[in-house]
Amino acid sequence: MNNSRSQLRIGVILSYINLGISFIIPFAYTPVMLRMLGQSEYGLYSLANSVINYLTLLTFGFGSTVIRYLSKYRAENNKEGVQKTFGLFLSLYSIAALLVLVVGIIISFNVEGIFHRGLTGSEISKIYILVLIMTFNTALSFPLSVFSSVITSYERYLYRKVIDMFSTVAAPIFNLIALYLGFASVGMALTSTILQFIMLPLNMGYCFKVLKIVPKFGRIAPSLLREMLGFSFYAFIGTLVDLLFWSTDRVILGMFAGSISVAIYNVGASFNSIVMNLSTSISGVLTPKITGMVVTNAGTDQLTELFIRVGRLQYLIIALVISGFTVFGQSFIYFWAGAEYADSYWIAILTLFPLCIPLIQNTGLSIVTAQNKHKFRSITYLVVAILNVISTYIVVPFMGNIGAALCSGISYILGHGVIMNLYYYRVTRINIPLFWKNIGLLSFIPGGMMIIGLILKHYYLISSVSVFLISVIVYVGIYAVLMYIFCLNDYEKSIIKGPLQKVIGVLRKRK
Repeated sequence: MNNSRSQLRIGVILSYINLGISFIIPFAYTPVMLRMLGQSEYGLYSLANSVINYLTLLTFGFGSTVIRYLSKYRAENNKEGVQKTFGLFLSLYSIAALLVLVVGIIISFNVEGIFHRGLTGSEISKIYILVLIMTFNTALSFPLSVFSSVITSYERYLYRKVIDMFSTVAAPIFNLIALYLGFASVGMALTSTILQFIMLPLNMGYCFKVLKIVPKFGRIAPSLLREMLGFSFYAFIGTLVDLLFWSTDRVILGMFAGSISVAIYNVGASFNSIVMNLSTSISGVLTPKITGMVVTNAGTDQLTELFIRVGRLQYLIIALVISGFTVFGQSFIYFWAGAEYADSYWIAILTLFPLCIPLIQNTGLSIVTAQNKHKFRSITYLVVAILNVISTYIVVPFMGNIGAALCSGISYILGHGVIMNLYYYRVTRINIPLFWKNIGLLSFIPGGMMIIGLILKHYYLISSVSVFLISVIVYVGIYAVLMYIFCLNDYEKSIIKGPLQKVIGVLRKRK
């Protein structure tokens, strides 16, 4: 037990270190990669990756199911159950890997028919090679993920996080070496495969030699298999929705607008991932607490209070990021990615503002999941995602990547902003009007600063990186002071004052 807690504590620390590395490396690596790779090659690489992402559907949402049942049997000291579950999912994922190879090869031989309107002949030849390499890479990752799930279920957080950190650091280094040697996008695809070849024996060896767990292949009771499939279904729907939102836009752009449009769109959409990580880092740790509150029949007032409290904390960070990006985003993209990615700013703007709605309300997902009411949410998002795909297919030939971003933004407002807010209000009984009243009161300062910043930027151009950095620091400082004085409640102020008082106390003791 003590070892498990120690592993958990170290795992949490390493998670934050890995999160920091995940933020820092892209800012340093991406501009170098973009310039070495070139806009067209980057677009092709992103497009091939988006196409291959659909093959992950062949896991059928089993990812969380593996960990759930392995953890269950381990808690019951049922070693045979662990081994049989290990064997079952290793078999299923191996079959899925073969399906990936077959489907991926079929797709690669049909890329000309899919992308002939958007890509040139040489680009079609290149994406054919990329799809083949990425297909093999994805197939290899399927059985690897089972070994990773075993390690996670045994709470070996230290090993997992060290491996994750190794991947985070090694991937860009390998990519830059491949680019330096002149292998372009094909080299980047190959380095991912090399990393998989390194990871698979490491994880296999850890399971067999350290954990002493080997898969046992045998018959599984049909009732248990049905239970596992039922548990996986909504995870599968969630994966499908994510793909329809985040990958289909790029595929449609590749079909009609070309590789350069895909590259510009990908850079703009990358800011969504940054903001999403900031939001979920706050709400993710609260899922066990929310589940406990629901189990103990917490009242709607308590759930509303938690919904608003977490939403406010998330909004304080997201409002700073989005308002700051609105003011400084064009300059940042110019210095970071280059002038040829100028339209990425508008793609980010059109998706970031609507995305703000689900990000400050993702506590609602934990609540409806704990109440076992997530079926409606899953179906709603699937329908909205399909509408997004249809509208994007219609609009892209006329409006290009801006049209794709606009369709995604409208879909988010419809699904998350309208339908789910009505559901939270009428079914979950969360006081949504009170929530938006709180958000409205918090919006005056970022809204005012954003307007003033845009006006000042119109008259005073940011001409250098040093001026840009100073401007951003001043903006953050003013935002922090004004929000602390005029908007933060006592709870939010205590979150800031508590750590500061500890630091001051440590410094005084040293004196």
